[in-house]
Amino acid sequence: MHFRTFMNGVLVGILLGVLFAPESGEETRKKISRRAQGIKDSYDEFAGEVSETYGKVKTRANDLVNRAKDKYNEIKGESESMYEV
Repeated sequence: MHFRTFMNGVLVGILLGVLFAPESGEETRKKISRRAQGIKDSYDEFAGEVSETYGKVKTRANDLVNRAKDKYNEIKGESESMYEV
């Protein structure tokens, strides 16, 4: 299941639950606002964690690529020096 579809389902469920609760309109609007803010805060935290993880993975991948290039150049240099006359 896609995350976006899941979140849409959560939002619809929350809204339906709040709308059918026996409270005044003002209380219902406050409740929707509080829950929406909670969802936004959770999403912002999740997005921050994903961004941080992406940065770490990108840095690690770049390090591995650079190490591979260095090793290639090292082996290439050694093999060229073996065939010099």
